[in-house]
Formats: sequence, structure tokens, C-alpha cells
Amino acid sequence: MNVLIADDDAVSRLVLAAALTSLGYNVLETENGRAALSAWEQGECHLIISDCMMPDLDGLEFCRRIRAEKRANYTYLILLTSLSGKTNYLEAMKAGADDFITKPFEKDQLAARVRVGERILALHEDLRIANIDLERRVRERTIQLEKALDAKGEFLSRASHQLRTPMNHILGFAQLLERASITREQETNVQSILQSGRRLLQLIDRILEVSVSRSSDLDFLETKTGSARLATIP
Repeated sequence: MNVLIADDDAVSRLVLAAALTSLGYNVLETENGRAALSAWEQGECHLIISDCMMPDLDGLEFCRRIRAEKRANYTYLILLTSLSGKTNYLEAMKAGADDFITKPFEKDQLAARVRVGERILALHEDLRIANIDLERRVRERTIQLEKALDAKGEFLSRASHQLRTPMNHILGFAQLLERASITREQETNVQSILQSGRRLLQLIDRILEVSVSRSSDLDFLETKTGSARLATIP
């Protein structure tokens, strides 16, 4: 794992780099915040140990600059503070710092802080990969749903057209019977056939409209209660 050091004190950098190297980390040293920011922008260092008090660009502003950049991979920031002048921890956390190490530090303390940062970075990476996988599955499900809706629409459209043909034949024969010499009872039955057939045709037309319409175009299905269903055909 790569660790970026930002410290204007050459001795502190040397001690810190030696300790991190002995712990198995690859170390990149920079002597001020501006150089560290440039190295971070160009490299793959996601764990940074920065001195709080540096000329030109101090540790707090360095943290703010990093947090202002929106990156997929998280950067874990540890600030170095001195016993004689501890930084305001709350202010540092608002600036974006994740943890603190006090100067002069002990190797075990440094190892513990860095290991915690490494675990948190691993969790962030796992979460990032999980989110990517979730987005992929949502896209796949959306495509499947769209295909299913298209298939349903095509089925309804074909079914509606197939139903219209025999229904028109029924209505046509009923109209022929209406013109023929028939009894009153037969005329009543013919009128019932015509009335029911026309209602069925209206229902088929509604189904056909649904099959070719988008969800935003289905206002004609809205009832007064706001429920989306086929309106009752008189």
C-alpha cells in the first residue's frame, strides 16, 4: 500500500518514512502541502500522513483541498500534531482529517493508526464495488422490465386486434337481424347483443390504448379517487 507523507521537517520525514517502510508500506515523501497535493492528484496514494503546521499550505487547508475533490476512491487523512501546540481536533475534523498522531510518535502508535486507516480504506473499496454491482443489477433489471412491458404491450395490441374481428362479425350479423322481420322478443335479444357487443368493443379499444401508451399518457384511466384502472364503460 502506498502512503504519502507531507512534512516540512526533513528529520520528521526521515523517521516517519523509515517506520512506515519497516511496516511494509511504500512511502512517497513531500516537503510541503502544495507538493503533497500535486503528488496526490497525480498518484495512487489513498492514505496520507500530513504535518499540521507547514508553510504555504498547512495541513488543514491541505485536507480541505482533498475533500473538495470528488473522487470514487476515498482518501484517509492522518494529521501530525506536536505536544507543544496541539491543533483544534474539531476544526481538523471539519477540514476533513480522519485521525491524529502526536509528535514525537511511537512506532506502535503509528502502526495502529495506519492499520485502522488501511481497514477503513478496504471497507470503502468494498462498498464502492458493491455500489457498482448494485447499479449494474438495477440497470439489468430495468432492461428486463422494459422488455417485459414491451412484450405485454405487444400481446395486448395483438389480442385487441384479434378480438375486434370476431366482435365486428357478431355486431354485423346482429344488425342484419335487426333489419329482418323478427318478433318483439327476438328484437329485444338482438338489441342486447348489439349493446353488449358495443361495450366489448369500447373495452377492447381501451385495452389497445393502454398497450400503446406510456405510463405518463394514461390520464384517461384516472378515476376521481386517483386510482389507475380502466374506467367503467356505460
